[in-house]
Amino acid sequence: MAVLPVAAPQPAFASEFDRRQIVSRTTPNLCEKEMIAASARSGVPLGVLYAVGLTESGAKSGMQPYALNVAGRTVRPSSLDAAMATVQRERRQGVRLIDVGCMQINLHYHRQAFASLRDMFDPAKNVAYAAGFLKRLHRQHGTWSMAVARYHAGANNDAAQKRYVCSVIRRMIRTGFGEMTPRAAAFCR
Repeated sequence: MAVLPVAAPQPAFASEFDRRQIVSRTTPNLCEKEMIAASARSGVPLGVLYAVGLTESGAKSGMQPYALNVAGRTVRPSSLDAAMATVQRERRQGVRLIDVGCMQINLHYHRQAFASLRDMFDPAKNVAYAAGFLKRLHRQHGTWSMAVARYHAGANNDAAQKRYVCSVIRRMIRTGFGEMTPRAAAFCR
């Protein structure tokens, strides 16, 4: 997969503006509130973290702390208890690939990083883990575009990585965290 700038940052957007942009909704979103702290602690650009979160669990009302992806099927339980019951039921039925929470952390591959399933749904822990994971991927692969690509799909899945990176780029632009570069536009055609 080609390395490209995810999107050109908007120089007029100071980090304080970025913070206000995320938390200024009339109904505060738990996932979005955690983005600011996680970005500051990890060094992951807020726009990257936010766009990945929107791509993973975003809906019209923002990111969803109890969102699930069960073997490719989106499920939006209305409460933590309902989300946990769904995960437990699906696991009893043999489903292995289940993504949970704000940043859709995969239960099969990342469960060991959390004390409990409940912790995986905790917005602060879910977002902080995702930020740390993105930072490790950035260190390993050298660019945010490759970190984002690997966040979603393994090394031998270029088509899925490309779709995902382009989706994240579009969300970054839509939310005011960047603008399309010519290279990104050509890549995402």
